[in-house]
Amino acid sequence: MLRRSFVKVLVSSVLFALLGVRAKAQYPYRFLHGVASGDPLADGVILWTRVSGADGESVTVNWEVATDAKMSSVIQTGRVETDANRDYTVKVDVRNLPSGRQLYYRFVAGSVVSPVGKTRTLPAGTTDIARFAVVSCSNYPTGYFHAYREIAERSDLDAVIHLGDYIYEYGQGQYATEYADQLGRVPDPAGELITLTDYRRRHAQYKADPDSQAMHAAHPLVAVWDDHELVNDAWRDGAENHNEGEGDWFERLDVAIQSYLEWMPVRAEPDGPNTKIFREFHFGDLLSLIMLDTRLHGRDQQPVLDIEMSDEEIEQVLGDPDRQLLGVEQSGWLDDSLMRASDTTWQVIAQQVMVSTVRAPSLGPLIDPEGESPLPRDFLDQSIVMSKRNPPLLLDTWDGYDAARQRMFESLAASATNPVFLSGDLHTSLAGNLVPHGEEKAVAVEFMGPSVTSPGFAEYLPERHPGAVRDAALELNPNLAYMETDRRGWLCMTFTQHECKGEWHLLDSVRSVEYSVTVDKRLAVTAGKIAEGLYPA
Repeated sequence: MLRRSFVKVLVSSVLFALLGVRAKAQYPYRFLHGVASGDPLADGVILWTRVSGADGESVTVNWEVATDAKMSSVIQTGRVETDANRDYTVKVDVRNLPSGRQLYYRFVAGSVVSPVGKTRTLPAGTTDIARFAVVSCSNYPTGYFHAYREIAERSDLDAVIHLGDYIYEYGQGQYATEYADQLGRVPDPAGELITLTDYRRRHAQYKADPDSQAMHAAHPLVAVWDDHELVNDAWRDGAENHNEGEGDWFERLDVAIQSYLEWMPVRAEPDGPNTKIFREFHFGDLLSLIMLDTRLHGRDQQPVLDIEMSDEEIEQVLGDPDRQLLGVEQSGWLDDSLMRASDTTWQVIAQQVMVSTVRAPSLGPLIDPEGESPLPRDFLDQSIVMSKRNPPLLLDTWDGYDAARQRMFESLAASATNPVFLSGDLHTSLAGNLVPHGEEKAVAVEFMGPSVTSPGFAEYLPERHPGAVRDAALELNPNLAYMETDRRGWLCMTFTQHECKGEWHLLDSVRSVEYSVTVDKRLAVTAGKIAEGLYPA
């Protein structure tokens, strides 16, 4: 009897162990970072996810594309392997899909099924309308991604265009982390991003956000990086925020680019500062979406002005004819892309930084010298002194590369019919008519979206009266049609064969769970009448 009990226990233990191994083999995986799609074509799209729970082994992931949300009408399937070398991310470029269709997709790892995502391929031929959400500057510790939630709930968008600063590289206690503890949004890792593991963990934190997951699951993404996916104020050979003791610049750049391409649904191959993320998308005969890289590929270092410089020295620095923002290769590619886009009504040029010429108003009468500001006092004082001469607002934008901007305007005048710029970076809602030097009429118009969460000028400049800096900037720069610096949100762009219209959807708060949203401004331009500029819509 004792012997039989012992055998029974032994057999039970073995079976339990075997079942445990089997369960571990079948059920350890999770899709904790949701699903995403991006870079849609008329016949294809990139599908993305990440598998959590793998213990060093390679993981086989199956994927499916269907025409219905229940995934009962599957039209494409496939299998892919992922492992630690790519941080267990999965990125599949699916082709031979029907054009202009809403499609659904999911992934399976072991016995675990991902959420179902929704995407859309580009239209071909005659196209009457296209609509996009435009976003940038989504700083996790600064506030909630309410703008992403609003976008996720829209059913009328063809894609989300993200113009950079999708993540931020700063650590806790650095830029815009004052509310992180209060909001439960402390950066992970806690320090500044330096290593490949650092950048991967930060991407993972952002992709774990429920509002981000909702947006990605609802719409395809077309994205470019700006500086904070890399390092603040980056350029081809360095960055303002890459300092002594932080290792080799190019090694840091390489791991930042590697993690970005692992975690984002974009088509690109890593090649250091020569990585090409400039690319184009064609929405039938309606518009060509031209994505530029104004941050890294070909960019020379930003100019620097000093309060001791004379006016002549300042003009000499700003007028440097050799300073490049796009570089020779990308400038040539843009010219070719504009030629390819000549058979579409609109040429939509989406890129990171402000194109409009904006001179800073004199801050002395507008700023309270005793007011609170997170800016260092000496920096604020120097800015007030320098602003008396009305220099360009920011030299990290096209204002720091004026000769290159004028050359681009010449290309637009020669090759483009209805060019529209989309930009971000400045944490400001803005629109302007782009007029070359010595001309009276616009060659293009610019729509700039607000940040998703990152703070605007009003949080850094202690104004004597709310909106004082904004109002003075609008008066000094008549090329601007709109400027709003206080609120966060997103920009909705609608294109038809007749008109291009922008709507700024602005939030009352990103630091409260409860919020409200309003359309603050609507501006439009008519096809064939770019020279006449923007008007209220």
